[in-house]
Amino acid sequence: MLTQGFEIGSANSHANGVGHYFKVNRTVTRGVGLLMIALCVVGGCGTYVMASTMPTQSSVAFADNRPDLLSQRLLYNDALTELRTGMGPRYRAAREQLADYPLVQYLDYEALIGQIHSLGPRDAQAFLMAARGTPLYDKFRHAYLLHKGRDRHWDAFLSVAQSVPRDVELQCYYYRAQRTVGDVDEAWQGAAALWNVGESQDAACDILFERWMSEGPGPDDALVWSRALKAFDARTPHLIRYLKRFASPKLSLLLDELGAVYRRPDLLTKSVHAPDVHHAQLVTVGIRRLARVNPGEAKKALEKTRGSQPFSDLQLQAMETLIVRHSLFAQSAAPQPWIVETLARLRDDELTEIYLRQNIQKTDWIAVSEGLGWLSSVARQDDRWRYWLAKTQLNLGEQEAAEQNLEELAKKRSYYGFLAAQSLQRPYQLSAAVSASENDFDDPAVARIIELLALEEADAARLEWHTLIGALSDSQKVAAARIARQRGWNYYAIHAANSAGAWDELDLRFPEAFQPIFQAYAEAESVSITDLMSIARRESAMDPLARSPVGALGLMQVMPSTGKMVARQQGIVFRSTQLHQAEYNVSIGAHYYRGLLDRFSQHRPKALAGYNAGPHRVRRWVDSEVPTDQWIESLPFKETREYVQNVLAYAVIYDQRAGRKPELLRQNELTTHP
Repeated sequence: MLTQGFEIGSANSHANGVGHYFKVNRTVTRGVGLLMIALCVVGGCGTYVMASTMPTQSSVAFADNRPDLLSQRLLYNDALTELRTGMGPRYRAAREQLADYPLVQYLDYEALIGQIHSLGPRDAQAFLMAARGTPLYDKFRHAYLLHKGRDRHWDAFLSVAQSVPRDVELQCYYYRAQRTVGDVDEAWQGAAALWNVGESQDAACDILFERWMSEGPGPDDALVWSRALKAFDARTPHLIRYLKRFASPKLSLLLDELGAVYRRPDLLTKSVHAPDVHHAQLVTVGIRRLARVNPGEAKKALEKTRGSQPFSDLQLQAMETLIVRHSLFAQSAAPQPWIVETLARLRDDELTEIYLRQNIQKTDWIAVSEGLGWLSSVARQDDRWRYWLAKTQLNLGEQEAAEQNLEELAKKRSYYGFLAAQSLQRPYQLSAAVSASENDFDDPAVARIIELLALEEADAARLEWHTLIGALSDSQKVAAARIARQRGWNYYAIHAANSAGAWDELDLRFPEAFQPIFQAYAEAESVSITDLMSIARRESAMDPLARSPVGALGLMQVMPSTGKMVARQQGIVFRSTQLHQAEYNVSIGAHYYRGLLDRFSQHRPKALAGYNAGPHRVRRWVDSEVPTDQWIESLPFKETREYVQNVLAYAVIYDQRAGRKPELLRQNELTTHP
């Protein structure tokens, strides 16, 4: 939320790519999955010896270049090499010398995984007890249950599972295990729940379903119909046809009707269905399907059947909601008066906000004023809608009420608070009180993270951090964030402070990292250092190793294709691996951003939208002259809208903290032109 949290980074990107996930080259070990999974058995007898992960001194005081740690890292790598060829005397000797090394459990993990087919539940439980509170706990538990389930070692499976797992494949094994050990009632209940889904279920459930149907009750008509409706919504019509084999003759006819409605939902405006509960359900899913392609026709079908079918209030709401949603974007929409009347009645914040943005874009302040009244009391208190209420009041001549609302909003440290301050020509408010936290913070996870980072295992280090932060109180999270800040772990500090809701901890949440690099390339490209730092803060949380799910890399989250293009423009050699180097990444990102500024006449909001979503889209999004605050609010992609707002707000924070004069929107940016 912009008022307080300021999002760390985007999860996806439409063009240049944003995000905050790691993927690094493993130079010292072979990686398995996201973690360098490593484990060990002492002796060769299969007996697990619990390893202490508590460092011998404060993990905060660990020096990365201590001679004993350097030698332990080398020995750790040697032990991993030995594990690949078997656990001989050299491995066991190395393992003994690493008893106090922070990553010894990773060795134990790898060794146990190597013996997982023969590993008994007692040894598995011993490791899990020692690994509790670390990422290895869930990783090992999942791997052990997966192997025991596939091997049909049900006693071992249940000894470790003890309750229903979250993973679907493991759930299938869990209920197969329950049937085998005699708890058939739980097995059949689980089978019914797993079977009742809108798509084909995991193949691991096939045997469970066969036993449920041959030995147990199997599916009755109610369950078959329930699954058929789910298949309709999941757009898997072949499953509806498959379900006929389990249906009674009467239900089989109903399934034929359901399939016909799936193929031609438009026929609901003409066809007649018997008025009963089942047909009410059939018509409901049919109208919702029709609404996606022709909301106007869906509205006609609803009016035709409303008086004859026994629709529940929830069914009517589901149909009306989808018709309105698609009418707000479609040409074949339901009539506008009906849309407005239905929005006012539904009071659905998400739909209302779509309506409000469309009317803000059209500068229809009467419609905006009416729509604001449909928001919930919680939504109306959001800075966004407080700002647009004030703007609506200004445009409708309610000067005094508007200025009062802007005065209150201008006290907030947020994009909308900054907009309000700028409109009133007031200073931006950044005042912040330091949060209370634990005086000292020390946890074995910190020592493990230090070593994982030293071994270039950034994925594993990040997972360790997330696991740690998830188990802490808010005050402990702030203390952990301060430790991370001291070590230069910018992403970790930002993540922990935001997780704690410590919005006033600006030192933690807005680090001035890599400043010499940003300054050098800001000068080289004649752009603002604040812009570059704000983009990097939003894109990667100041982490040079960041990698988004779509492949954007480094501080400024440059897509390799974009990097290649920019490198060609600059006449330099491009290697995607260099994008994890801070200086190279900033040089590419700064040049690309400068090009966007030039393309959009130094209009930062348009350049930022182009950085996030692609410059070709920005051209399509500007079809008339409009105030920039309205243009940003009406951007069709939520991610891009929030991206632009966040980076502009971050720039105010960075400028003001650095003693530079902040300006949310510059004079040339107050209006957006085609």
